[in-house]
Amino acid sequence: MISIEVTLRIALEAHTGQKDLDGNPAILHPLAVGLMGRTDAEIKAGFLHDVVEDLKNRGVEDDVLTALALLSHDKEKVGYFEYVENIIASGNVTAIHVKLNDLHHNLQRGKESYEAAVASHDS
Repeated sequence: MISIEVTLRIALEAHTGQKDLDGNPAILHPLAVGLMGRTDAEIKAGFLHDVVEDLKNRGVEDDVLTALALLSHDKEKVGYFEYVENIIASGNVTAIHVKLNDLHHNLQRGKESYEAAVASHDS
């Protein structure tokens, strides 16, 4: 069984040098989503939800890989709402919780960016 620490190292390696749309280190988002998890599987899937390369070869458990497969969104094949509906319909508690944590964190980041933009505009 792979540890939370190993999944964290995998996420760190995968996101090294990447920036998000706001110019922040890209690793901060999967870290936040993972830390919102309530179970080891949710934490691991949260850390890895944006990582798609050879996870099974690194020893990531099947339940985490199943959640990650559900959380992977191919925008060319499936629209966003169908993607979310598929996660819900799966009944996969880990994937559902990680997606909710992902949405919550994205909303929080958006709120902070919006508030910063308003504050700089008002100055």
